[in-house]
This record gives sequence, structure tokens and C-alpha cells, in this order.
Amino acid sequence: MSEPLVMLVRQQKNVATYLYIIGHPTLALNPDQSLTPTSEQGSYGKVTQITLNTTNQHYCLHFASGRELQLNQKNVLLVAKNPDDLPLPELLKNYGYRLLPPTVTTAFQANFDQIFPSLTQLDTIPSHYIVVDCEFGPFFKRQFRSGSYHWAPTTINGADQTIYQLAALSYQAGQQTKIYFDHLIDFPAFLPEKKLTALATSQQTLAEFERTANPVQVLKTFIDQVLASQLPLAFWDQAQDLKALHWLLAQYFPKLSANQQAIVRRPLQVFDGEQYTNVVINRSNQKSLSTTHSLPLNGVAGLLNIFNPQQHNALWDAQTTHYVIDQLAQIQAATPTVLTQPQSVQPTVQKTDLSPQQLKYQLVHQLRATGKTYREIAHSAGISVSGVNYILKKSDPITD
Repeated sequence: MSEPLVMLVRQQKNVATYLYIIGHPTLALNPDQSLTPTSEQGSYGKVTQITLNTTNQHYCLHFASGRELQLNQKNVLLVAKNPDDLPLPELLKNYGYRLLPPTVTTAFQANFDQIFPSLTQLDTIPSHYIVVDCEFGPFFKRQFRSGSYHWAPTTINGADQTIYQLAALSYQAGQQTKIYFDHLIDFPAFLPEKKLTALATSQQTLAEFERTANPVQVLKTFIDQVLASQLPLAFWDQAQDLKALHWLLAQYFPKLSANQQAIVRRPLQVFDGEQYTNVVINRSNQKSLSTTHSLPLNGVAGLLNIFNPQQHNALWDAQTTHYVIDQLAQIQAATPTVLTQPQSVQPTVQKTDLSPQQLKYQLVHQLRATGKTYREIAHSAGISVSGVNYILKKSDPITD
């Protein structure tokens, strides 16, 4: 099977040059070879697939919104694959392109720099910790185009999504302790459908939901109930969850109390379950941690015979994370089976105590049992036909 297409560059006369790349919304290619998001096709969403119709030689762009865009080959400047699985910046650099970072305000960056200024990455599971897990929602903005309003993907201070559900559970010596936190977040840049789904999930009135799911209120409660304990935070994949939490705290930092601001400025200890899985998997490798495995939480849980009936729910995934890393710790602590050089196994030949005469008698009976005639038996056993007759009439079959 050939490598899939991951990038396409389109140009038409008197129209801007667009670049489409899997996992990103439409990008505009500027004269200086830089790339910026464009609002022209913002409502299409991210590119999910690029295919070539070999019948009519047209390329087809597939988008997350369900939209499709057909392009004649003469309007396509470049198509590319990524067989070496290069990171996006490196892949773009190979073609002379560079993706400009989304705009981040000076005030946001100043807030961001104050939060979690010192992170300590723990290599062993803490004795008492809090598992944190997040679910996410993408950002949209309302635009007026072609005589009607549309919702288009957007970014806010460098992010295109934030936390939709935030959950935390504390554990010590394998047992759950007092911290239990589970809140939905009503972020204003979510689609209205996202809010309706959250409202239905909460089973609250609209007024109650808007009060309890207000981002500032959720963050304040999280700081008071979770971060104030100063226990290490455990994530399955901190690269995404911790980054999102950091961003959300920076977004609302000015609205926190002085004490809450002081708490998020403290050093933070972090344990990453996915990284720990790599330690356990690679412990027998000759080169320690020579391979990085980006494994899904519930996939690893399945391997360990742990079943999560509510996958992609932050509270249930937080609980699953605890059970997975607890089980992995037991595996790592157990004495491993150290293999030795495989040996050739010779087939066992069963020895017989029968005399030559008994063996001949046995052969005659066996041949007769397969339907052989007296003459055929005599020829195979090397005896006369009368000898065969004598053996069959005067002796019983010999069994092992």
C-alpha cells in the first residue's frame, strides 16, 4: 500500500495560494513562504484526507465538517507524502514553508510565565498523588459570509481548544482518598451544541449550569480543592492535559484571588503515566528507553485486563489512569522471567521389549487390520502365505 498524501498546495489565477495539510485548517501561503490560517474556508474545519481520483485525475480534499473540495491537477502546485513521519515544522521546512505561531497577547504571556514556574518530573510513582484528566472542546467564532452567519474554527492566545471537562481523584497506597473533583466548563468560544450537550449531562437548570460551569468558578474551586493540597499531579499524558490546564489558568489569572494566584505560582511535581509505561516496556531493552510508545490509556488498560465502561469521560479516565499505573508498578516490581538459550529438542523414540518373533506377529496383524490380502502381507513381512495363515489363526494381536 502506498503512503497517503499529507499535503497539497493549490493555486488559481488571481486567487491566493492555499496549503492543505492533514490535521490543520486551510492555510494561506504568503509571498515570504510563511503560512497563516485563512478565514475563507474556516467553516470547513481541519483537513482529514487528501485523495486522488485516478479516473478523472482530480484531487479531493476531505474536511472535518464533511465538506469536500475537488481540484483539477492543473491547479495543484505540489502534493507531498511523509514516509519518514517528520514533525510538521520539519516537513514544511523541507519545502521552504514555515508556519507562523498564532497570536498571543502580551498580557496573556505575562500571566502564563507566572504559572507553574518550576516543574519537577517524577520518575517513580508518588506515595500520595492526584490523578488529573481532561476532555476538550474546540474554539469557534461566528462569521458573516455569503449572506448568512457561519461558525468557523478559531484560535485564542495560541490555542485552538480548551478544557471541557476537568476531573481529579487522589490516591494513597492504592486507595482513593478525599479529593474528588469533577466539573464541566462552559467556555464562551465553544459551539452552542457543546453547551447544550454539557447542560444535558449536568442535569441542571440553565442558571445552575452557567453558575457552576463558569470557567473562573471552576478554576477557583480546582485551586482550592486540588492544587492547594500540594500533592504531586499524575496525568496519563501531561503534554496535552497539563498544557491545557496551564493555558486556562493563564487566561483567567487576573480573576483569581491573591492567595489562589500564589498557589499556582508554586513549584509543581508531576508524574506522567504514559512515560512510565515506556519505562516498564523498555526495561529489558539493551538501550534503555530506546523506543517511545505513545499508547492510548484505555488500550493499555485493556492489555492489563482493566475495563473502563465510560471511556473519554475525564472522571472515569482519571480512575483508569490510577489502576493502570498501579498495575504497571506491580509488574515492574515482580521478578522477571529471564530467558535462556533455546535448545534443540530431539523426538523421543519409544523402546520396545518385544522379541523379533513377536514384532513379526504384530506386523502381520496390523497389515491384516488395514485390509491387506494374505499374499500382500506375506510379501511385506517376508514370510510364506501359509505362515501368514498360521499367525492369524494361532495368535492374538499384540498391543503396546
